[in-house]
Amino acid sequence: MRLLLSALATASLLVCGASHANNQPYAPSYLTLDGDPQTVKIKDWNSPKQCKGCHPRQFKGWQGSMHSIAFIDPVFQGEWALGEKETNGLTRNLCAGCHTAVGTVNQKVEFDPKMGKHGGFTTEGMANAGVSCDVCHTVSENNVLHTAMLENGNASFAIANDKVKRGPLSDSKSPMHKTEYSDLHTKSEFCGNCHNVFHPGNNFPIERTYDEWKYSPYAQAEIQCQDCHMVPVDTAIRVADEMKPAKDLENHGLGGKAARGGKPRDMVHDHGFVGGNFTVAPLLGVKGGQEHADAAKKRLQNVAELEAKVATQADGVNLLTVTVHNRRAGHNLPTSLTFIRQLWLEVVITDAKGSELLRSGSLDANNELPEGTVIFQNRAVDGDGKGPQHKPWKVAGFDMQNTIPPKGSRDATYAFNLPKGVSEYQVEVKLNYRSFSQATADLLLKDKVEVPYIEMTSLSL
Repeated sequence: MRLLLSALATASLLVCGASHANNQPYAPSYLTLDGDPQTVKIKDWNSPKQCKGCHPRQFKGWQGSMHSIAFIDPVFQGEWALGEKETNGLTRNLCAGCHTAVGTVNQKVEFDPKMGKHGGFTTEGMANAGVSCDVCHTVSENNVLHTAMLENGNASFAIANDKVKRGPLSDSKSPMHKTEYSDLHTKSEFCGNCHNVFHPGNNFPIERTYDEWKYSPYAQAEIQCQDCHMVPVDTAIRVADEMKPAKDLENHGLGGKAARGGKPRDMVHDHGFVGGNFTVAPLLGVKGGQEHADAAKKRLQNVAELEAKVATQADGVNLLTVTVHNRRAGHNLPTSLTFIRQLWLEVVITDAKGSELLRSGSLDANNELPEGTVIFQNRAVDGDGKGPQHKPWKVAGFDMQNTIPPKGSRDATYAFNLPKGVSEYQVEVKLNYRSFSQATADLLLKDKVEVPYIEMTSLSL
């Protein structure tokens, strides 16, 4: 830990030095302001409610999404606060750059030690809205060439306060604001600016959702993040099955108007950005949260498939082989903080009378996974190689990687014996998922919350 904090401190000193001041004014993030920092004000950006009048469809999609609660998410806040204390504030801008870009460029993000279990962060006005309409649509530039990794990540974008709304429509006109076409908004690189996270001290990729996509069959087929996460779940399923961008699907049904009074268009993107988190929005009780949680569950229940077979060895031992296929995610399963997400197999084998011959992966009385559970997860270690490590600021590498790549698969094997005289048996296999463990919730949250999980898919033999 001492070595890691030293590395973080060194990184902070470097990026704040004169030669890096223009590239990283909000170090260690790579966020920059396309404007005058001396005159910038939070009110330079619009509240999402102002956008709702002309863009009700987009507002409805965004409201209750993980983007809408990016700043107030209590699990994120708990981890962020713990990082604030353990790194003496060196992670503040790293997280804030993406979770409240407007608050960051205005330097209105403050730590309150009295909030939550470990403290918490506050900001002002529309900066509380997290990743909101005006955050994305005032992004003016990609700062990838200014990063130490020469990769998208750690808020590698510029945000402008010039009242110009940028987006993917080349012919948009509005009586309410200036508009400008942005090719960046049509590409996955736009998303990669936040959905890649590198440790600012050692540059290790803590989160690499964008890179997982970049080297996948989806990228080769020119399928962008937007083709799966800015369309209904049923359309995302078709994109993955047909391996075509959403606009190239026959009868995609995505037409409409981008704004009230606008002209009809062949395709209008939704703004729900549905992923795999079905826990936090309902926990907060925000409007639209349950709808987004239900969509996330639907995505999870349509992304993977199981295969299983049993082979009897010469010594009489039976080997059950379970194969998990990543059929419809354009990134790894799981993705994001792969050392925290939990994707696991639950296997129960019984004889004809119902007596258990094998059980693996069933949650215990403490809502935790028992030892020996097959879990598709990366194992993080610190700078001394010690793990598992679950605090992002301490991660220096992975000593085990077991996530499932796009269109790829992983196998798991279980051995079992049949009692003498028993020839019939039944195998039940489930693939389960949750965003974090019970121990993580207990560490980060002040109030006790039992972490739910979802059965993604199952099969019987």
